[in-house]
Amino acid sequence: MPTSITVFDGANSIGGNKVYLEFDGNGVFFDFGINYSKMADYYEEFLSPRPSRGIHDLLFMGLIPNVTCYRHDLIPGDVNLSTSLSLKADAVFLSHAHMDHAGNIGLLDMNIPLVISPLSAVILKAMRDCDGKNIGSEVPYSAPREASKDDERIIKTTDYRKEAFVERECLLTDDRSEDLRDFWCRCPGSREIQSKELKLAKDFLKFESRAFEVDHSIYGATAYAINASDGWIVYTGDLRVYGIHKESTEKFVREAGKLSPKILIIEGTRVGRQDMEESEEEVYKNCLEAVIAEKGLVIADFSPRNFERLDSFMKIAKDTGRKLVVLTKDAYALEAMKCTDRKDRMRELLIYKDLKASLDGFEKEIRQKFAEKLLDPNEIAKSFGSYIVCFSFWDIKHLLDIKPKGGTYVYSSSEAYTEDQVIDFQRLSNWLQFFGMKVKGFSITERDGKLVPEFEKGYHASGHASASEILEIVKNIAPETIIPVHTQNPEFFRINLKDANVMLAENGKRIDIM
Repeated sequence: MPTSITVFDGANSIGGNKVYLEFDGNGVFFDFGINYSKMADYYEEFLSPRPSRGIHDLLFMGLIPNVTCYRHDLIPGDVNLSTSLSLKADAVFLSHAHMDHAGNIGLLDMNIPLVISPLSAVILKAMRDCDGKNIGSEVPYSAPREASKDDERIIKTTDYRKEAFVERECLLTDDRSEDLRDFWCRCPGSREIQSKELKLAKDFLKFESRAFEVDHSIYGATAYAINASDGWIVYTGDLRVYGIHKESTEKFVREAGKLSPKILIIEGTRVGRQDMEESEEEVYKNCLEAVIAEKGLVIADFSPRNFERLDSFMKIAKDTGRKLVVLTKDAYALEAMKCTDRKDRMRELLIYKDLKASLDGFEKEIRQKFAEKLLDPNEIAKSFGSYIVCFSFWDIKHLLDIKPKGGTYVYSSSEAYTEDQVIDFQRLSNWLQFFGMKVKGFSITERDGKLVPEFEKGYHASGHASASEILEIVKNIAPETIIPVHTQNPEFFRINLKDANVMLAENGKRIDIM
C-alpha cells in the first residue's frame, strides 16, 4: 500500500487542521481541530452544536469528517457510520494547544493515543480542568456518555458518582517529571479521574518519529517527522521565525533538512496576506510606551493562551512599578505550566477576585492556594495607577466593579477577520468610551458607511511565518514534494516554487505518494 495523505479542512482554509497520513500499515492524524471559519457559517456564541446529540450536529453539517474513528459513546442512535470512510488511527500527533488544531480531538475514540509535547499537555489539561462545556475539547480526559433509555438519539453524561472521567493515552515527546505526573492524575472537580501512566512516544510507537520544538504564539508548539518506507514525512504545524524562541524553528529547519524528506506538509497562514511584520520585541516596546504614558488604570488585552505576550507584560509591569493582575483561569494554567518549564510566574502576579455567587473546582483550588494574592476590585479602584489588569473583550463586564475613571486599554491581539468580530470591536469601543478610556492598538473608523476597527501597527506579532519566510523554510528543508495546508492561498506555493513538486490537497481527497 503506498503512502497517502488526506487533508480534512485546512486545504483551502486557515482553520481546522486535520491531516491523515497512512503508511506501512499505520495511520496517524496530524492535529484534529475546529474549523472556526466554517463553524461561523452556522453557529455563534448563543447558537452552538447540541452536546445532547453527540457528534450528530457536527457530522450532519459537515463540520467534522465523515469517518469511523469517533467515540462510541458520542454516536446517537440515528447516526450510522457504516458507509463512512474507515480509517486506522494509531495516534494523533498534536502540534500545539490552539483549538483550531486540538479542539475536536475529544470526539475521537478514547483508545487513540495522543502524541504531544509536555508543555502542550499541561496547557490542554489546564484548559480542560477549567472548562468542560465543549465535548470536542475534552482532549486529555472525558466524561463518559450514554444513550438515554427513553430515546437513543439523546446522549447524556453518566452519573459522576458512578463513573470516573476516562483518560486518553498520552505519549510525551520528552520529560515525565513527577510534578507533571501529579498534575496529570488529579482533577479539581467532583468526579474522579481514571489516570493512566504517562509514556514516552519513542517507547510506545511501532514506527520511528521525531519531534522538534518550534516557535509559535503559544508555548509547546511542535513539528513532527515520521519515517515511512517511502521516506521521511515532515509536518510543520504552525510556526514562525521571529519570536523570542526563533532559534527553535531555525534548529527544526536544519534538522528536517538533514532528513532529506519525501514530503513536507507545511502551513501557509500568511502567504496570501500583507501582514504586519512586528516582532515580540517591538510589541514589548510599544506596549511599554503606552503604559508609561498612562497614570491611571491599564487594561491589557491579548489572547488567553499567548503566554509569551503575558511574559512581555510581566516585564512591562516590573519596568513601570505596577503589578500584573490575571484571571483565576490564567493563574491555574500558569501554575500548571510550572510542572514543565519550571518558571514560577505566579510569584510576581496578582489574581483578580471575580464577584461570583459560586466557584468551580479550579477556582476554589486557586483561591485557597493563593489567598494572599487575591485582589478585590475595590482595591484596584483605590490605586488605579498601581496595576495592569489582563482582561479581554469577554471580561470587560468586570469594569463595572472596578469603575475606572479614564485609563488606557492596550489591545495586543489579532485583527478582526469576521463580521461578528467587527461587531465585537464596536461593542468594546462603546464600553471603553463609557469609562472614558483611551485605546492603543485599534480604533473605530467609518468605511463605506460602516463602523469598522482599524488596527495600529506595533501592538501585536503574528504567530505565523511570513510568505518570504515560508519560502525560505521550504528552500532549506528541500523536500521532494510540498503539500501546503492551513492556508487560503495554496496556489502561492506553485507560483513561487516553480521548480518544486507542489501537490495541492482537496478537502477529504486522498493523495497517493508514489
